[in-house]
Amino acid sequence: MSTITLSIDDIEITVDEGTTILGAADKAGVYIPRLCYHPDLGSSEGLAPASHVYRGGEEIDGTDDKAYEGCRLCIVEIEGREGFHPSCNTVVAQGMVVRTDTDQIKIQRKQNLIPILVDHPRSCLTCAQQTTCDRTECANNIPEEERCCPKLGNCELQRVVNYIGVPENLGKYAAKECPEEEDEPLFTRDYSLCVGCTRCVRVCKDVRGIEAIGFVYRDGKVLVGTLDESLADSGCQFCTACVEVCPTGAL
Repeated sequence: MSTITLSIDDIEITVDEGTTILGAADKAGVYIPRLCYHPDLGSSEGLAPASHVYRGGEEIDGTDDKAYEGCRLCIVEIEGREGFHPSCNTVVAQGMVVRTDTDQIKIQRKQNLIPILVDHPRSCLTCAQQTTCDRTECANNIPEEERCCPKLGNCELQRVVNYIGVPENLGKYAAKECPEEEDEPLFTRDYSLCVGCTRCVRVCKDVRGIEAIGFVYRDGKVLVGTLDESLADSGCQFCTACVEVCPTGAL
């Protein structure tokens, strides 16, 4: 197989032809934040929404049939090309010069993080004790509904927020009632922690070939849910592949 040599943040890298920028950056040890991308799933851009999904037994119709746009956190700049480019599905080219951390990228990533964080409990994401807290008592007296999940230091969203920073214009988190499904076999789902990355949708459909889960756009927000009233009715085999790829504690 032919190889390609490119530069990422002044680091010269040689990778196989067909590699994405994100794949090349990972090989070089250059971190690019991402949520919708998973190494076993690739890019999620272009995923088609369902007409409706169920969350906690409630049917939710989609208000937009546009394809999934991705989290847009892995954007980079490429010398000679205008604008930002998603590194998860942009293939490398010979002599390509890539920048991953310019001031413009940092500003745009924060803006792209807003719809992901706006309805997500986030006190723990910025807490100095985030990796040592036992999640039973909060030293800062944060109400339980505003805290995050018990993933401790293994939350991918936490790593993303630590790298990008919390957007200054995000506003204060307001806890909302979100359904929690706790009576299904083997795993639970907490929709308040779902970031709409669609990883669970893709692993269920593309890897397991089941398609028990889908997503809709509802007033601009990505909502993931089952395609029938329950997981069992949707054809779920309870293989827990969705749990394995979830970047937060939603599953």
